[in-house]
Amino acid sequence: MPSSTAVQLVDILAGVCAGINVTIVGHPLETIKVRLQTQPSPPNHVYDGVADCVRKTLKWEGPAGLYKGVAAPLGGQLFFRSALFGVYAKYLAYKQAGGAPMTYLDFGVGGSLAWGVGTLIECPLQVASSQLQTQVVRVKAAAAAGLPPPVTYAGVADYVRRAPAAYGARALYRGLPAHLARNVAGGFFHFFFFEALRREWAARVQKPVTGIGLAANMACGAVGGVFFWGLTFPVDAVKSALQGDSLDPKAARYTGAADAARKLWAEGGAARFARGLDASLMRAVPANAVLLATATIVREKGYEFVKDM
Repeated sequence: MPSSTAVQLVDILAGVCAGINVTIVGHPLETIKVRLQTQPSPPNHVYDGVADCVRKTLKWEGPAGLYKGVAAPLGGQLFFRSALFGVYAKYLAYKQAGGAPMTYLDFGVGGSLAWGVGTLIECPLQVASSQLQTQVVRVKAAAAAGLPPPVTYAGVADYVRRAPAAYGARALYRGLPAHLARNVAGGFFHFFFFEALRREWAARVQKPVTGIGLAANMACGAVGGVFFWGLTFPVDAVKSALQGDSLDPKAARYTGAADAARKLWAEGGAARFARGLDASLMRAVPANAVLLATATIVREKGYEFVKDM
């Protein structure tokens, strides 16, 4: 049996590898999603849709604009994804120690727990990233309305240096309740469908679940990601609105999650909560295929490597 230290190192490595890969693959569409979610409603909107947002981002900021704020999520992957997959692995080990066979419900509960704990690390990363992703929207909207330009930041380091000193905890944990709600619900769907599909696939091809291969793991990961985002997107719209909002209470549009939900509904009803969904689902397929397949394969191969240590 491998030592607990070796297992923990494998879990950490799986999370780090998965986090780096998913950030590189998914950040451009995350930028587009957040900008579409947080821009003002017509007639003061900045972008007409996904294609227009991509075009204007490239025109105004160049290719680097698609990776605006990437340093925060990329730098934080060491902690966030390691915590996410580490907690998930601990929960599975705890359930398996009881001797009862794992159920698909167990995988879903483990996903909720893992994503819930991970929220405490992810939220500051998302707030910093959202503030950098959306500042171009705030600048354009202020100019169109004839208002003074808002405070902007040169990058993640500049944000971390200035924003918490000026705005306190809201600069790191703005929108935490909505963020936590999205992650707990989405985490259940994420791992439930991923693990259920993997096992059904393995049974169909008559192989152990560890032997279904990269393509199958990526396909199951993509489906898990679609369910995560497709079923939680209205909550994500509230989260993004809060995290991309001005940190200055005097300039902020929303006072909290309930206020944000009410104002978003007033802007456009149910359709307002689906703004950016197309970009999100476009991102969900490759990003989650890479995320879950990377973590799973690294973990399975790593456990095999350290089994006699």
